[in-house]
Amino acid sequence: MPARIVALCIALLLLAVPVTQGGAPQPRRGGVLHFALAAEPPTLDPHATTALVTAYMMHHVYEPLFTLNSRLEPVPMLAERVTIAPDRRTYTITLRKGVIFHHGREMTSEDVIASLTRWGRINVRGRVVFANVESFTANDPHTVVFRLKEPNVLLVTDLGWWTMPAVIYPKEVIEEAGPGPLRRFIGTGPYRFVEYIPDRHVRLERFDRYAARTEEPDGMSGRRTAYLDAIVFSTVPDAAVRAAQVQRNETQFGEILFPDDYERLRRESGIVPVRAPLPSTLAFVLNKRSGPMTNLKMRQAFLAALDAGPILRATYGHQEFYRLNPSLLPKEHHMWTDSGKEFYSQGNTARARKLLEEAGYRGEPIRWLVIAEFPWAANSAPVAKSMLDRAGFTVDLQYMDWPTNLARRGRFEGWDVTPVHFSAVADPTLHIALTPTYVGWYESREMSAFVTLLRRHMDPKVRAELWRRAQLRFWQDIPMVLIGDGFFMHAHRPELAGYKGLPSHYFWNTWLESRR
Repeated sequence: MPARIVALCIALLLLAVPVTQGGAPQPRRGGVLHFALAAEPPTLDPHATTALVTAYMMHHVYEPLFTLNSRLEPVPMLAERVTIAPDRRTYTITLRKGVIFHHGREMTSEDVIASLTRWGRINVRGRVVFANVESFTANDPHTVVFRLKEPNVLLVTDLGWWTMPAVIYPKEVIEEAGPGPLRRFIGTGPYRFVEYIPDRHVRLERFDRYAARTEEPDGMSGRRTAYLDAIVFSTVPDAAVRAAQVQRNETQFGEILFPDDYERLRRESGIVPVRAPLPSTLAFVLNKRSGPMTNLKMRQAFLAALDAGPILRATYGHQEFYRLNPSLLPKEHHMWTDSGKEFYSQGNTARARKLLEEAGYRGEPIRWLVIAEFPWAANSAPVAKSMLDRAGFTVDLQYMDWPTNLARRGRFEGWDVTPVHFSAVADPTLHIALTPTYVGWYESREMSAFVTLLRRHMDPKVRAELWRRAQLRFWQDIPMVLIGDGFFMHAHRPELAGYKGLPSHYFWNTWLESRR
């Protein structure tokens, strides 16, 4: 072959291959990412729900003052900096200038005041935070000041935690919504909201006027670049269908697949199974407002009957995707403790029977709300039921979809047990399980005192000892039963590049090597 033709062929090949540095493909702009959701979002308003599906979809649209880096530490996002007074009661937050909302107006302190005041009124975490706020004011268009009733070393962490995000909306959007739901979904993020068709999809598109930070990306912090033209989140309740859609290239990412399929999927082309980098905690919440579980002896019997190992195996399947853990925190957390481990995973049928007798139990049905479309809920319930049956409980498993579960468990009456999956938290005081307004309604003066002290003290050794004692109190009160850590298995197409997934799904700084 003539040298001239060889050179031309080489040039054409080089044009077809993405430019790389050090062997790594470089980001490319364009394409639509299709994401298969396990469940329908209950709302697109992160202030109004604890649902993770809403948070990880809409944090592409909305941003908070602070966010989390890869070590789960809070760092500025819409904030430029924060100054904390020596008494730990006054926080002065300077806002970034030039941040543009999706409808074209620059963000100011008025938007921040309106948004965080609303978050403090309607959000589970926000109500706890604002119960300690003496005043919240704007000094100028780019400065807001929190004055707290009591010292709190974790206000910035509260404002930056992603699962109940204190995101910022335009003031006029909040005013037009009043006490009702949002009518418009306008934020400052790298993607803007375009369309929501219930039970079908949510579509987001790149916001070309996005004001990115300049720091290197690290976790959810730093520079966010929207390489994708659009992201489409579609509701696909069946895990097998989600996996098949990824394999057929009908979607580029499917969440929460069956871990039992891990070995098979990793051998197949067209799909890359991944284990979530941080686990969630599987737990069974007990209703402490009405019904038989208001009786501590009943809760003790429930706890004594359960053996976590078989439940975890049935729930997560492959051993790579679960582990025993008696803590509210994952083992990766710097404040992890096994305090209370003597109460964990007892599997003691005889003791459970004795406690039921002491409780005066007469066989009334224990109403267990099972979320049918979530494998971690549907797979764990029958195994736990068999253990409880042997101990003398009468368990009524009631299968339903997730929206129905949310509605049912939000009422004080009509249920006794519901499963939950907790994501990792930056600090134990942020754990939703300790919030009296959370489902199950755990109220304890002693626990409240521990949380208050943890928020006041900065010494790591003092905080570690306080948390050790607090977790022991948790096991003694039994507001819920911790089963263990589960790692979700997700999967994506090989051409999806840049995905990190820590601590949540996010798709800024990701791209498609080949476009749809």
